[in-house]
Amino acid sequence: MSTQALYCFFQDFFETRGVILPAEIDGYNFITSGVLDSFEVLSLIMQIELEFSVSFSPEELLDEKNATIGGLISSIQAKL
Repeated sequence: MSTQALYCFFQDFFETRGVILPAEIDGYNFITSGVLDSFEVLSLIMQIELEFSVSFSPEELLDEKNATIGGLISSIQAKL
């Protein structure tokens, strides 16, 4: 899976929900920004797990680096 494909996945996910991402999305913290409620965050994680055949432990989900798009992309790539 290419890095570009992962960025496209995130852009599509957020745009579908009416969220306009900044031009530089690596450091975008989707948790503290409040653009997704808890159900949407769960939906994001479930879609990632299904789309990319990866799974996240509860500890990984609580890791602050995974609250940013860039951090989550890095975590996904490490699992592929």
